[in-house]
Amino acid sequence: MTAAPGQALSALLLTLLLGLPGGQPSISLVGPTRRTTPENPVPFNCTAGPFNSSDFNVTWMKDRDKHPASAQRLVTDNKGNYSITSKVWVTLSHQDILSEITCEVMHRGLAKPLRRSMNLSRVLQVVPTLKITAQPSAVQIRVHQRVNLTCHVSRFYPSRLHLTWMENRHKVQTVESPQVTRNPDGTYSLQHTWQVEATLDGREFACWVVQDEQPPVQANITLRAQASRLGKGMSSYSSALQGPFQRSEPGTNIQLTFTSSGFSTGQVTVTWLKNSHQLLKSQTSVHPRGDIYNVTSRVLLLLEADDVHSLVHCQVKHMSTLVSQKTIRLEQYLRVPPTVTVSQSSQSLDVVAVTCHVQRFYPQNVHLSWLENCHTFKRAVQPSPKQNSDGTYTLESLHLVNASVWESERVLTCKVQHETQPPIQASLILSTAVQDTYKLLGSTGPEMPAFLMAFLLGFKVVLVISFIATYFHRWWNL
Repeated sequence: MTAAPGQALSALLLTLLLGLPGGQPSISLVGPTRRTTPENPVPFNCTAGPFNSSDFNVTWMKDRDKHPASAQRLVTDNKGNYSITSKVWVTLSHQDILSEITCEVMHRGLAKPLRRSMNLSRVLQVVPTLKITAQPSAVQIRVHQRVNLTCHVSRFYPSRLHLTWMENRHKVQTVESPQVTRNPDGTYSLQHTWQVEATLDGREFACWVVQDEQPPVQANITLRAQASRLGKGMSSYSSALQGPFQRSEPGTNIQLTFTSSGFSTGQVTVTWLKNSHQLLKSQTSVHPRGDIYNVTSRVLLLLEADDVHSLVHCQVKHMSTLVSQKTIRLEQYLRVPPTVTVSQSSQSLDVVAVTCHVQRFYPQNVHLSWLENCHTFKRAVQPSPKQNSDGTYTLESLHLVNASVWESERVLTCKVQHETQPPIQASLILSTAVQDTYKLLGSTGPEMPAFLMAFLLGFKVVLVISFIATYFHRWWNL
């Protein structure tokens, strides 16, 4: 149904009197694209318009409290309409999961203010705290007894994470999305239990948690069974073989220690072997304790990059009789840091392939991320490493860059986090000059390659010089 001319004129006069443009004003609120941990400030931008005058007011609210704006900018278009952009910085806290930020714009031509709100939980990330408990407790367990290890992951946000159990630095179980419980403050917690068997030699267990792009968080526990008694005044024979609690890089000397108790005499010898070759840098001592003898033997060895497959044997003889032989793998003490390089190749006039090469590392737990001008790419695919013949790992990550939209210099960075070590990264600078080079070399149009143009120009110069020389030679002979 068509409105009467008088009604249309009244609406137009009302619009002019209220100071509003012909278009309906709108408001938008934009926050950061990445989550941030507490105690860090994050920016929010509120934009509203268009208006026919600058007679408006912007108010920021965090929950029910006013929050001061950090900056404000007024923009006028070619039709005389006004738009306002206001920025505010908010320092996040753990309690902000249930909070929201609100932007309110009031104009004299509006019947009610324009409002837009955003939950701070959309931009907040709370890193969990971890601990491992054992049931029964570590001081009460006996040999071959089943023990429940529980990883307590407390107060984290958002709820999605990966949990991994490690035994002597080897991955044994991964849970992609474990069941979580929501806390009253909006954070999440979880408990995950894994059952193991207690042994005399002792084993180290770890619970790893990876949350988005954050470095992994871990908790550790060492489980060792207590020796049982055989009879009155006599102890059972027990032994343990241990190394350092942290991994070391090739070229580092580590110490392995063998301890044993329950020998009836002090005639005990200990021999150390690495891959069937005897190790000479060892020290063995025998200590009497009442009617029994205890033995401690230590050996010092140099870690090498190819020790992923190496074995160390500890042979114990009592009165010339072999009573024990323990074996330990050096891979659990070895950390080979990766070599990270970035290369590029042109696949077409509009696409450049950038490849990150992560070579010869151990163990295989790495996290790779791509950054462009210090900003992490979203939905970056984590490639799977491939094992080399020497036991180390290698992986490659390919990223395709659209060269047709280059406007300025771009820095692509491949960042690799290897276990809990500081990240290793390599960068590549892509600029418009590189783009032009690719287009020049790949051109099939009328443009002439630079080397061919230089050759023709030089040939012309030689012809001119030859003509001048011939002319003067003939003139001189006349």
